Amino acid sequence: MSPPPQASKCRFARLLPVACLLLGSPAADAADRPVDQLGQAALQNAFQLLRGEYIRGEEITHDEINRAAMQGLLQRLDLGAELVARSEPAKGREGLVASNFVSGLLYLRPRALTVREAAEIGDRLADAGEVRHLILDLRTPMPPGDFEAAAALLDAFVPAGELLLKLQQPGREDARLFLAIGEARWTGPVVLLIDADTSNLGETVAAVLHARGRALLVGAPTRGATVRYETLPLDDRWQLRFARAEMLLPDGTSLFRKGLQPDFPVDFDGVAKRRLFDSAGPPTATVFEQGRPRYNEAALLARRNPELESYIRRSAGEADDADRTPDSDRVLQRAVDMLTASDHLGASRLRWPAAAPVAPAAGKPAKP
Repeated sequence: MSPPPQASKCRFARLLPVACLLLGSPAADAADRPVDQLGQAALQNAFQLLRGEYIRGEEITHDEINRAAMQGLLQRLDLGAELVARSEPAKGREGLVASNFVSGLLYLRPRALTVREAAEIGDRLADAGEVRHLILDLRTPMPPGDFEAAAALLDAFVPAGELLLKLQQPGREDARLFLAIGEARWTGPVVLLIDADTSNLGETVAAVLHARGRALLVGAPTRGATVRYETLPLDDRWQLRFARAEMLLPDGTSLFRKGLQPDFPVDFDGVAKRRLFDSAGPPTATVFEQGRPRYNEAALLARRNPELESYIRRSAGEADDADRTPDSDRVLQRAVDMLTASDHLGASRLRWPAAAPVAPAAGKPAKP
């Protein structure tokens, strides 16, 4: 879901400036919203004054009041509800992005987080072989999904029979329980990449694994959209998407409108990240930097001098591809660096030689 507009961009500011001010914004505290300090009589009085004394009171119709009220309510609900067009949604690319960056490190990024992709992740982990580290990237922007897909993905990490999560609907005491099914394909820790684009299913997967002490979160805070959404039509153009059930961890913890905080915060521009995700290049190209072409033995055999060619282009005022800094995924780079450094330090334990005994000074007995 896209973030709601700020109060300063209220579309009814021209007609109902006071109403927009009273409605406030979802991020504001109750003390910062004067409307929360008004009783019912005061609210009715404010509307009557605006309709009777405002310089364009004739424009403040009941229809406009209802629209302003709906706009303010959606702002207050924040991640709880939004208006979406009934036009056919654009289908994003599906499928799993997988790459082995270095020996023993596997990178997986689901594009749509469907049950099919969850099964593909399980198959990849079953054939992981000598993989020692796993990076699961949950930063792909995607619409809200069904929690069956989140449970299917968690099946690859949690032993069969254990409680994964609960879905609680308002007004009902019983909750829908999701239990792990089948054999866990990955029993070690996993590095999860998260940010504000992480979907409700991605947040759920990250929350469950992090609560179990199985995951290290790298990236930026998530929004807290850990709910199951339902979408109902309003007219021939618009429909209302709203939170219908809330995801709870096995201990009853709710993350709705709270989100997850990364263990290792890394700032990265969301526009640049989406551009990298939309490109056809391999993930390794966003992590490892390529050096400027040099005149070496391969260039000698090819009868080319890339350094001279670059100099000629720059002298002529032409653009040189070698001067362009390619986009890099800073979050993924930090995760790969962290795991690579961990392997290096673990394999480079210093073994200090035993100290040679010191001979006692002449005339002094040796200490026992």
